[in-house]
Amino acid sequence: MENDTPPFLPLSSESGQHWLTHFNLASWGLENVAYVKPVSGADGHAYAIFAADGTELAQMNNRDEAIITIRQNDLEALSVH
Repeated sequence: MENDTPPFLPLSSESGQHWLTHFNLASWGLENVAYVKPVSGADGHAYAIFAADGTELAQMNNRDEAIITIRQNDLEALSVH
């Protein structure tokens, strides 16, 4: 089945001059978000902080410490289960 959805979206219904690609829409806010995910660390269970693009930034001993670290760096903390 063919997908009839164009690879871009109009920003305004009044004007067709401004277009936004699905990729650009998906990347909005990426620099403002970090994810916390439980991982196996060197000492057992740990919580890793990941950038929105999947890059691991740090590991913390507990989830609260990870969230505080994210917020101290002016990011929005999201959990991944």
